[in-house]
Amino acid sequence: MTPWTWYAGYPDEDVYDLAEEDTREKVIEAAMRHLSVGDQFRIIEARSSTAKEYEGADFIPFLRTRNAEIIEVVEPS
Repeated sequence: MTPWTWYAGYPDEDVYDLAEEDTREKVIEAAMRHLSVGDQFRIIEARSSTAKEYEGADFIPFLRTRNAEIIEVVEPS
């Protein structure tokens, strides 16, 4: 199992392909670079499988998740 890692994705999709970072703050910053004010995205902290059956796969399942939330991009203050 991988270490806890933060992922960001679109709220209406089951994939987290906007960003992957080691901290909550970094994943939020990375996701916001791809979006516009008013857009929403979802973040989650997760651990993935390291099983050999997933080597080279397009999809690797999360085995454990925590700290999921939806964030809206706002104007910088």
